[in-house]
Formats: sequence, structure tokens, C-alpha cells
Amino acid sequence: MSFALPTAFLLAAIALPIVGLYILKVRLRRVPVSTNLFWHQIFDEKPPRSIWQNLRHIVSLLMQLALLALLVLALADPYFAWQAKYARHVVLVIDNSASMQATDVSPIRFDAAIEKAQQLVTGLRDQDQVAIVVAGKSPEVVVGLTGHIPTLRRALDGIHVSDAATHLDRAIELGQQLVAPYERGEVIVLTDGCHGRVDPAEKPAEAPTEKSEEPTEEKDEKASNVVWEIFGTAANNVGITQFQTRRSLVDPIGYEILAAVHNASSEPIKARLEITLDDVPVDILPLKLAPGERWRRSLEKTSIEGGPLEARLTKIRRNVEDEATDAEQDASDDDLNFLTVDDVAYAILPQQKRQSVLLVTPGYFFLEKVFEANPMVDLTVLKEFPETWPANTVIVLHRNTPEKLPAGSVWVIDPENDTDLWTVQGMLENPIVTKQADDSPLMTHIALDNVLLPKASKLNWKASIIPLAEAVSGDAIYAEIDRPQGKVLVLGVNLESSDLAFRTAFPIMATNALSWFAGPSGELHPSISTDEMTKIELSEEIVSGHPSLTLISPTDEKVSQPVIPGTKSQEGATTSSPSTNIGPLETVGMWQLLPEQMEEEGSPESTDVEPIRAFAVNLASERETDLRPPSQLLDSSTAPLLTSSWWSRPPWFLLVCLACVLTAWEWFAYQRRVIT
Repeated sequence: MSFALPTAFLLAAIALPIVGLYILKVRLRRVPVSTNLFWHQIFDEKPPRSIWQNLRHIVSLLMQLALLALLVLALADPYFAWQAKYARHVVLVIDNSASMQATDVSPIRFDAAIEKAQQLVTGLRDQDQVAIVVAGKSPEVVVGLTGHIPTLRRALDGIHVSDAATHLDRAIELGQQLVAPYERGEVIVLTDGCHGRVDPAEKPAEAPTEKSEEPTEEKDEKASNVVWEIFGTAANNVGITQFQTRRSLVDPIGYEILAAVHNASSEPIKARLEITLDDVPVDILPLKLAPGERWRRSLEKTSIEGGPLEARLTKIRRNVEDEATDAEQDASDDDLNFLTVDDVAYAILPQQKRQSVLLVTPGYFFLEKVFEANPMVDLTVLKEFPETWPANTVIVLHRNTPEKLPAGSVWVIDPENDTDLWTVQGMLENPIVTKQADDSPLMTHIALDNVLLPKASKLNWKASIIPLAEAVSGDAIYAEIDRPQGKVLVLGVNLESSDLAFRTAFPIMATNALSWFAGPSGELHPSISTDEMTKIELSEEIVSGHPSLTLISPTDEKVSQPVIPGTKSQEGATTSSPSTNIGPLETVGMWQLLPEQMEEEGSPESTDVEPIRAFAVNLASERETDLRPPSQLLDSSTAPLLTSSWWSRPPWFLLVCLACVLTAWEWFAYQRRVIT
């Protein structure tokens, strides 16, 4: 036998004052009496005693010393060598992913797993130790190896289910590392088994050709200490596995929606996919899906306004054929969708900003109509140069150009005059476009090789250019100039003599040019999954006024978001902008990134200020949508058992119980005059 606290034996010295007080001779109290009769009566009740006469009733002293011995032994915490040898070290890996919200197990899978974990913790023996690892958005050790049951219970009560996908394999590896130094180490996995399925979105482009070199024996040894407890059935479910949107590259008010739905069930279903933009209905798509079918579609819509897009699955019913039996037609539809977190998905449609365009032209009807047809353009047409050039305006110069181009964004079409950036050296007759920059956003969906171009200006460039379209002679008939004063585009084609203005290529060219002048901001805000991280670049203006930011969840929970400062080179040039890293976000819905000062002020004006950025977060995981555990995992599942009997309690607990029994017996014996 060994003792965890041998210094507790010093408390045995308390036996000395106990014995001393027991044999101490008590001086009798002086009592005056009136007669000898009363004196003899008192003397007979309390005769004078010597020190050694007290030892005649030694049973009471021995019981007090025995009680002290029991308490001292309990404080010393004795344990046997076989207890330490057979002590168990267990890691509970708890899956709190989105699929654990399924209701096929009452009340939900996650609650059943937590209840089982509480039972396992209650069954701990003396010297047993348990650690708790959560396998949510990232493996996390909630509490390390400990045998303190109240601490383990509080840790289990503090775990909550999330909307994120599981990372169970990494959590199991972490648990195996925790118990690796111990001989009787064990990892108990409480999950629904959905981790074993491969998500098609996570498949690599090319399968690896080399086989793993890890020996099979080592793999079997690692898996031998893993015990599975599955909470789930072959439940049916239907969910949205992808939902994205982006602005059209051709239509200035158009946008595209990409949606995907997976019927992860053994029943044919029919449902409706309802899409709304800022709570305004956009489309309602009827769906009929066979068992296991994956539906995917790209939709084209138009809207000047932007805002949050929401897709929701409704009216999920069993798709019963007309010739089905009465029992099949009357079957309940409650068993078709056991998970609701993937029934809704979100996306953000960027707001289109209107552009001011100043067209200076002697008059060309088709050129004016190209800009007038764009609903996002505020067009002003002049025949002569203005006295002052407007700011924040795209200036389009047709034919006539000033000697010095104005600052800002300028698009020159069919120039006839020399400027500070080029000189006109004549005309190119019937130029044929043989080379164009297809990788440039200015040439998206444009092909000039089949466009009739009778005339084009031959320009001698004074500045560095990026050719966008070149003739056989090597002359650039469409070029980009990036100058410090602003961007410049030059199109040397004569519109009156060519059919470019009548082709769809010219409106597309104008749309691309306006988008290029406006810049890439706000064009694409992709939805992110609960597993993803995204980096947001911040302006110096935001960082200087707000050293930290606040991230607000769909449930209005606030999380402080640190800002990563930008870096500069030794010459002072900016090498990286200030930024902040967002994610992984474990709740599905719309998140907002706000300046922290705005939240602290709490003024009514602060609520009207737009957030720095909004995020649409979706589950977007076929692995979580499919609730059916793999059959091989169900077959290998074994119910873990950590049992403890009364005699498996620690010795100190038994000693304390024995001391309580001894105290009760002594009180009973004293009351019955068995001892004095």
C-alpha cells in the first residue's frame, strides 16, 4: 500500500492531547451543604478519583483513538499498487457537428451522446482519468485527463452542438496522442458516424497513385483502442448543399444563382425551393428527386438592388405515383427530413453602384444608345469640351480629343487629334484582328476577329500601353494605358464605317470598360461554409479609427475581431494591406463585421451605418446532409462500459464512511450507558 499524502500522518500527534484530556483529574466543585446528609449524598455521586481510575473505562478512549486513526488514514489517501496498474485513461471524443442535430434519436443525437457521456463519467473507478475532446469545426480539448467527476460534468454541460461539419478523424488522433503514454489508454467516440462518408466537394482532382507506406499492423494497433458508440439511424434527409450568387459579367443588372439540393434518403420526394431577395420572392422551383439524386441548376435573374438572398426548402413530401397503393399514399411525410439546419442557405448579392458618364461627341446615335441602355449609367452628352471636367465620372471622348487628356477614367473612341499620350499617323485600311488579350477582363465575351473594320486610326504611342487587340501589322487598335492620373482606354476603330456598333460585342465592350473603370470592389461576395476561413482587407481609414472590430452572429452574439496591421517595405511602399481573418464560423446565417466603436456608442445614428462587410455562412456539406451511418461502422460499434461498484470506491471514501459509522455507534452506546 502507498499513500498519496504521507505527511497527513503528522496529524496522529493529536492522540496525545486526547489521552491527556481523558485521564486528566478533574477538581471537584466546592458545594456548601446545610447537613451531613446532603454531603454524603453528593460524595457518593461524585467521589474523588485518581488519574488511573479513568482507565477503567478505556473503551471510550479506544473508540476516540480509532476515530482519529480512520480520519488520518483517509487524509493520507491510501491506494494499492494494483489500483494504479489497472487504472484506465479514457478520452471521450464528442461529435458536436451539424448532423448531430438530427431528430431521429430523441430528443436529438447530440443530447443522447451527452447523456451517454454523463453515464460514462459517473462510472469512473478510483484512479481512472478521463479527458474530453470536441470534434466540431476544429478538434478542441475541453478538459484534460482528470478523475474529478464534478469538473467532467461541468465540462459536458458546457458543450453545445454547432452548425459546422465534423473533423472526427483529427479529434481521434488527438485523443490517441493523449492516451499514448498509458498502457490502458482508450478512446471512446460518441458520434453518428457521418464522418466516414466522402463529401464530393472535398474530393481531390486526381487520386493519389502512391499507396500509404504505413504498416497495416501499426494502423490496427492505433484502431484497437478506439471504441465507437453510434447515435443515429438510417434517417432520411433533404438539404441544400450549395448556394452561391454573383453579378453577371454581361448584363449590368443581371446576376446568376447556383443552387444544389441533395435527396439523401431512400424515398422519392417532391419539394419546393423558394428563393427570396431581401424578403422579396425571386423564384419558386418545384423539385422532384429520386432517392440519392443530386439536383443542381444555375439561374439567371435581374435586379438593380442588392441584398441578402435566401433559399429555403419547403413542402417536402413523398413523391407517390398515381398507381401507388392506398398505404403508400397515406404514409406520413414526417420521416423524410430529420435535419433542418440544411433546409436554408444564404448568399449576398452585391449592390450595383451607378456610374456617371460624360459623353463628348459630335453626334452618333448608336454610341449614345449603348450607354443609355445601361440602367446603371447616368449619361450626360455634350458636343463641346466642358470648362471643367467633372470628378468621379467616366469621360468618353468620341473623335475630338484635347491636347492633354483630363485626369480620371477616360475612354477615347476613334481619336482624330494628337494628345500627350499619342500622335495620329494616319489610317489603317481594313485591319484584321489577329491577336487579342483574352485573359483581360476588358475582353471577356468579345471576339473581334470576325468583325468588319474598314478603318482604324494608326497611333504612335508616347506612353506604355497594354495591347488588347492587334492587327496583322502589329498596330494596337484597342489598348489600355495605366497612368498616375487615372485609367485610359483607346479604341481606334471608326464606328461609322464598321459594323462594330451593330454587333453585340460593342455593348459588351462598353459594359466591360465601365466595370473596369469602377474596379473589382463589391462584385463578388461568395458564401462560405462553416468550415472555411476568409481574409478581409481593410482600408487605412477604418483601421486608424477602429483598432478592433466586432463580429455579430445571426443570434446577435458579439465576438471581438482583431485587426492584422499592414506592412511596408523599407522604401515606404505598402506590401500588404491591413486585414482580419474571419472563420471558421459555426452558425449558419448572416454575419456582420462592424467597427467596435459603433457597437459601444449604442447611439441611434450608429445603427444606420452600413457594416464593413456581411457574410453568408452555410452548412454546404453533403457529408452532414446524409444522415445514414455507414453499415460497416454500425457493425463495428460496441457499447462502451465504465462501471464502478461500491467497493471500487477510493479507500479514503471507505475510511470516512467507517468513521461515520463508528461515531454513530459511539453516540448510541453512550446514550445507552454502554460506555461512560
